[in-house]
Amino acid sequence: MENHYFDTQSKIILSFKSVQAALLQQCLDECKHLSLHEIVPLIQPSSSHSKIITLNPEDLRMPGARIIYDLLYVLQHPLHPDRSILIHIEAQGEESYKYHLPRRGLYYGSRLIAGQQNHSLGFQDDSYDDILDVRSLWICLRHAGKKDNCWLEYTTEEKLRKGNFRFDPEVYGISKIQILYPGIQSKKDKSIEEILEGPKDIMELLSLLFLSDREFEQILLILENKYDILLAKEERKEVEEMCTFGQGAFLAWKDYGLKKGREEGIAKGIQKGHKQGRKEGRKQGAYETLVQNITFLLESGTISDIQQAFSILHVKKELQPKILKRLNLN
Repeated sequence: MENHYFDTQSKIILSFKSVQAALLQQCLDECKHLSLHEIVPLIQPSSSHSKIITLNPEDLRMPGARIIYDLLYVLQHPLHPDRSILIHIEAQGEESYKYHLPRRGLYYGSRLIAGQQNHSLGFQDDSYDDILDVRSLWICLRHAGKKDNCWLEYTTEEKLRKGNFRFDPEVYGISKIQILYPGIQSKKDKSIEEILEGPKDIMELLSLLFLSDREFEQILLILENKYDILLAKEERKEVEEMCTFGQGAFLAWKDYGLKKGREEGIAKGIQKGHKQGRKEGRKQGAYETLVQNITFLLESGTISDIQQAFSILHVKKELQPKILKRLNLN
């Protein structure tokens, strides 16, 4: 129940336009030069409501491979008003150690590109130049402590192998996936004054909203005076609930990162052991097959001595003494 509430509440807060505008301002190169008031009207479809009107989050275009995106909406391109950017936000409550998150992020990004073909928002037939740019932001709130405050980006790059011609990066740089790992922030770490005097920091903002033990009044003060986020009545209520819940869960989650790191280490160790075991098993199996083939050649009378068998089967020199011992031959 605790995890479910946390995940649900975090998605509600991320759906507010004011919060999204702050994210876009710091995470998208296209929005860095804009104020929050300039970014909000670019969120499509435009409305006076404080929440984003998300596109259909259910992707059923691939049979047997259903995806439900947390938040999906269109942003009018700040630099090219006649173009749009597809924005995908994923609030990753708890990172799985069964797979690497970048691979899932790249898969989702690929699906968001492929799903545009013959779609009203995308491109028709082979008009590939009309593909919308995709910006996918993954906010992972609970993770191994070693990932605290890491911000990673994955893009397509062009590598010139030969010749002089190159494409404009806008041609192939249509997809950018970012993974953000905000850390737990305690009110003991920094004073209000230190925070207000420091530069804007996306990790600090996410920590304040989701992973802080500060009182709501303090967070509200920082959001308004440093990040220019003026919360409406509905937004204040949701953020206050998040803060109240965060204070109660703060101590319980404080050691979560260390625990998660240990779990990841154990899982990787087991996985490595299985791989090593399979590798050794394959080697042993190949060795037994080799011994059987040499025995067959000797018993069939096809060859006169074992050196001929070594030559025919291309047996490595380092294996030959071991096989001679196994067959009790000098």
